[in-house]
Amino acid sequence: MPDNDATLVVLFKHHANPNEAKSRAAGRLICDDVEVCEIRAPAARNTVSVHPATERSHWAVDPLTGAQVEVSYAERFSKQYQQFKAQSAQTMSGTPLSHAPFLTEGRRHELRALNVYTVEALASLDGQELKNIGQGGRELKNQAAEFIEAAKQHVPNLQLQAELDALRAKNAVLMEDLEAAKNASEGEFAGMSLDQLRDYIAANTGHAPAGTLNRKTLIRMANDARAEKAA
Repeated sequence: MPDNDATLVVLFKHHANPNEAKSRAAGRLICDDVEVCEIRAPAARNTVSVHPATERSHWAVDPLTGAQVEVSYAERFSKQYQQFKAQSAQTMSGTPLSHAPFLTEGRRHELRALNVYTVEALASLDGQELKNIGQGGRELKNQAAEFIEAAKQHVPNLQLQAELDALRAKNAVLMEDLEAAKNASEGEFAGMSLDQLRDYIAANTGHAPAGTLNRKTLIRMANDARAEKAA
């Protein structure tokens, strides 16, 4: 264990970690509850290091086997972690109450005090638990259910938009590749217009190309004219 651990101020808490896959599937923000460890050094202002509780803190030697073993922050500060587990309310994955527009900030504080942290938890309340949140509880429960349902309705549109964005990005890359390939094949003539190609051919062969010719033909004639000039 690091020598200065006794002087550190350590606090374990729950952190709402956005889950991109779940949020994309639900059409609204979904967060997973993650246990983190906040460490503050004494007399160090505004200096806080935050780590997942189960992340490796350091290596130690197993007293029985002599092997190197990983020590997590929860193991390193086991006393504080045990206190945290004994006193902290259990939370769940879901949409934080802060993203529910139908709730006032006062109502959010009241719900959190009752261990209701997500819109999904609010929508699932029933019986005595629903009565415990006080007047207007049934309306809040219904609003939470409507919020979840409305978000679900937007999922197909969000998925379609994501597919369109991916297709546009793919087409953009394809166009860049085609442009690069064209420039590579046309060489020094890549930046010339059709009229400029005609002028180049006329200047180097003594006669202008006749008829309506496409770009590919003019590029070939320009390359032939350059070869003749070099010879």
